[in-house]
Amino acid sequence: MKKTLTLFAVAMLLSGWLIAQEKAPMVTDRPDQTESASIVTLNGFQIETGFSFERYNSDINNTTYNSTLVRYGLCEKIELRLGLAYLGTNISFDGGSFDESGFAPIVVGAKFQLNEESEGLPKLALMTTFSLPNTGANVYENKYLGADFRVNGEYSLNEAMSLGANLGVAWSGAEAGNTAVGVYTAVIGMSLSEKLGAFAELYGFLPKDGKNDHRWDAGMTYSVNEDLQLDFATGIGLSKVSPDFFVSLGLSIRMP
Repeated sequence: MKKTLTLFAVAMLLSGWLIAQEKAPMVTDRPDQTESASIVTLNGFQIETGFSFERYNSDINNTTYNSTLVRYGLCEKIELRLGLAYLGTNISFDGGSFDESGFAPIVVGAKFQLNEESEGLPKLALMTTFSLPNTGANVYENKYLGADFRVNGEYSLNEAMSLGANLGVAWSGAEAGNTAVGVYTAVIGMSLSEKLGAFAELYGFLPKDGKNDHRWDAGMTYSVNEDLQLDFATGIGLSKVSPDFFVSLGLSIRMP
């Protein structure tokens, strides 16, 4: 009888330990432009990195050789964020060309979870990021502090489909008195299988001075395992000032 009780107790403890080890699905802020309303778990690290290419016309190409976002769970409701990127620009014109490459300004910030999704109400988060002056290559650096403030929302339509959106305002910090640019995104995400996901998205930038920039993109994600995700996205510009097309590839890693 004692052996039976002991085995039962061990089985219960082992079952509880295994349940505790189960991880929530990894939620990333790439490859779409919509920042999620989710934050990484307490003391958790997540690295999201990738490559992207934009063509504005036959004469202008922008390449992000690497863009890396590091996310750290400071507490249950707050994550810290660090962004690094290495950029390249190629412009061709009669009689020559312009080629530059170098690091973009360092971006730091935080995401604050405001509430969980409940019946009829979306999950919400507030995200603030700052582009630090004099931290990038001369051709890309900011003279002043840049800032981006967004409200992030997401809502589940069913077990396989969800909606997400961002609404915010940004200042590049490129020059003194830099005017605000409105930012919006709207995305629908679909779970195609346990490992495969897809999305379609509309987003844009609305400067106070200048022409609006609207874009459309779509892509897929593939979960290699619970801590590693691969992604692909491509899209087109919908405005005269938008790129003709763009494409990105990347991966995201969650530290155990």
